[in-house]
Amino acid sequence: MNSTKRVFLLLSLSITLGATLAIVALGLKAQQPKTQQAIEWLDNPRSLASFSLESEVGEFTNQSLMGHWTIVLFGFLHCPDICPTSLAQLSRLSAALTENPGEHDVSFVFVSVDPGRDSVVELSQYLQYFDASIHGVTGSEPQLTRFANSLGIRFEVSANKEDYSVAHSVKFSIIDPEGVFRGRFSPDFDMPSLVRDFTTKLN
Repeated sequence: MNSTKRVFLLLSLSITLGATLAIVALGLKAQQPKTQQAIEWLDNPRSLASFSLESEVGEFTNQSLMGHWTIVLFGFLHCPDICPTSLAQLSRLSAALTENPGEHDVSFVFVSVDPGRDSVVELSQYLQYFDASIHGVTGSEPQLTRFANSLGIRFEVSANKEDYSVAHSVKFSIIDPEGVFRGRFSPDFDMPSLVRDFTTKLN
């Protein structure tokens, strides 16, 4: 093989190898997951069904949600780990939003789905350990179910008194100043990303 043919062959191999690597790189890039928003904003926000719950300061209804944004978390006081962890996150979120520039009127609500053991007084006392700005509410099972269903939350309280258990969805629900369910996020959220996403919606 003369030198001209050798050079031509090497050049062809280089072009083929380069094209192959480019295709592989494009394939890998296409497979990379898209960056997800911190908050799952609903494409079709929905109004809440009429409900009536109780707090230490009185009745908690749809009217209580008007005029400000509200972040709602469901749980119960005897929850061993998930609820305390989520409440601690809610407290940190409250502090982060307070520190963020701008006027953001946001209310935080913890709904107990275990009214048989969690009185409104006990709820209020318990929440003081996390953040005084978190309001505790509860109510009858039909009213709790009505409110929870509006937010896509599910819960179940065991009827077996000897093996008492409570199961519930773990999501933070976002309600706008018109009382409309607008979005939700999970407990494993990134604080800076969530604050940025949320405050962008408020402005």
